[in-house]
Amino acid sequence: MPAKPPRPSPLAHVTLRQLRAFAAAAEARSVTRAALTLSLTPSALSMLIRGLEAELGTPLFDRSGRRFEPTAAGRELQTALATVFAALEDAFERVRAAGQDQGGLVRVAASPLLAAELLPRLIADFQGEFPGIRVQLSDLGVEQVAGAVRSGRADIGVCTADADAADLTQMPLYRDRMLLACPAAHPLAARRSVRWAEVAGEPLIVLRAGSGLRALVEATLKQIGATLRIAQEVTHVSTATGLVAAGLGLTILPSHALERARAEGVVRVPLVEPAVERAVVALLAPGRTQHPATEAFSAYLRSALGPLVATARASRGAKSRV
Repeated sequence: MPAKPPRPSPLAHVTLRQLRAFAAAAEARSVTRAALTLSLTPSALSMLIRGLEAELGTPLFDRSGRRFEPTAAGRELQTALATVFAALEDAFERVRAAGQDQGGLVRVAASPLLAAELLPRLIADFQGEFPGIRVQLSDLGVEQVAGAVRSGRADIGVCTADADAADLTQMPLYRDRMLLACPAAHPLAARRSVRWAEVAGEPLIVLRAGSGLRALVEATLKQIGATLRIAQEVTHVSTATGLVAAGLGLTILPSHALERARAEGVVRVPLVEPAVERAVVALLAPGRTQHPATEAFSAYLRSALGPLVATARASRGAKSRV
């Protein structure tokens, strides 16, 4: 049975403007009143909400007759965003206070995947808000990030949570779910979810030994009593998804990596039993006095990633094309 065209991941394209438009409309129960509060035309606000609904693949408002009220999915997102926006406003105030009239350099060390896929946009947005602060990014091996923070070569490290960094302060940023990426024509592509045990017998394209993602995949398969059947070992995520698109195997990667590494004809499906997530954290050296610029960037990371996490929870379980 051919796979149905899946919905795109909300993390890739949802904007803060769309979320604010939705929140205002859900609060006012009226497009016209919400548009006034945001200084928009009703048509512009409606377009933002329609775009958000298209990204999430579900209606957020009941528009039957004269009714204009959030659906069950809309109420869930409204509740999540109320908390997120309160924290966001507070964080932005602290960020502005820390960054106002403050220059300085923030040295960030990150693992290669996060340095390539997550941080560039965040750094650009941050420096747009605070042009007096410069952020210097170093992409290091996963095992080197904590060492760079310990030695003082980096002010902040961004990587997956690691027991070897227990001596450092680990500030949670978000949780990234592991997904199966397979060719659109593969039988598993039509499924809403796939058990890890079903993947064990498939030819897998994996990252080379030493990668944190490779270790996570091997540990999960070992946990269920299965072994890894390797079709190809590669260094880069884009190579893995390219091989999948060519029908040379399947791969298991975190959702964020698959959102960025686009490949025609590749479908991503949630993995279950178990559902495996990896925690992405910011590492800071405890007891070290942080420069206001570093504090500002730390606060910005948490505030910027908060809305994305809330949106992802509202759409969790959706299958999409890479």
